[in-house]
Amino acid sequence: MRRDLSFQAISDLAQRERSVHTSGQIAAIDVMLVEQVAARDPRPVDPALLDQAMQAQRRAGNIRTPGEARTVWQAAEWQLRLYRAAHEMMEKAPPVSPADLQSFYDHNRENFYGCAIFRAAHIVKHINIFQPEAQARAGIEVALVDLEAGVPFAEAVRCHSDCKERGGEFGPFRAGTMAPELEDAIRDLKPGQRTGIFRTKDHGYHIAELREKIPAGPLPFEEVREDIRRVLTRIRGHQQYLREVAAMRAAADVRWVPETETPQPDPVVTHNASTPDPCSASL
Repeated sequence: MRRDLSFQAISDLAQRERSVHTSGQIAAIDVMLVEQVAARDPRPVDPALLDQAMQAQRRAGNIRTPGEARTVWQAAEWQLRLYRAAHEMMEKAPPVSPADLQSFYDHNRENFYGCAIFRAAHIVKHINIFQPEAQARAGIEVALVDLEAGVPFAEAVRCHSDCKERGGEFGPFRAGTMAPELEDAIRDLKPGQRTGIFRTKDHGYHIAELREKIPAGPLPFEEVREDIRRVLTRIRGHQQYLREVAAMRAAADVRWVPETETPQPDPVVTHNASTPDPCSASL
């Protein structure tokens, strides 16, 4: 907590320590309040979710004895209760409206900038145990001779390529999603132009022809609408969670027991669990 930039901005060290201490107290109170909500809930945890959690622990090698199984089961059951409590607080958030989506897009257009999109075709000679590198290189050079003699690209694909499906065409694809050697080779081409011979690390030798290029530019609202909805829903859920916890804290009768009597506060419910992360809640 002391590394939090908001605390680092406090130049007075004594004041910074007091702020850290107060924030720590509030965090501890919030843990107890959410734990109390989870502990008072009489509903059982979904058995399917609990079984999934146990299976994950078994795969991780965390359950080797019946005693460990019981301990892990109790911890998993408790965590699921905490996540459910947090998630149900988040669900009280107001829904995201179409107007909210459009407004967010309009005010953040600079963040919705798409990469260039390419569509291309290639002739490829793979390098593998059946076709060593020298053989693959010789084969692609024969293809280049045909192309330079005027053979149509599709015909050269049919005669020479190890990947003839769709006439060697692939895409459309966004910049940054294909082999970097391929993207470097076609990036500056115009549609209809082709590369010379180039090699990719994983596939072998290629000759590529650019068919279409859509320059980088703003993404249309329709393409990013659902992404915006997911982001705003998570933000509003988190804000609602904070409001719910703050309201419980304001209404709570919080009493700290002096350290001379006991080193721990005297909460209504005590569990050895961390604060549930509302953004991770999935129930």
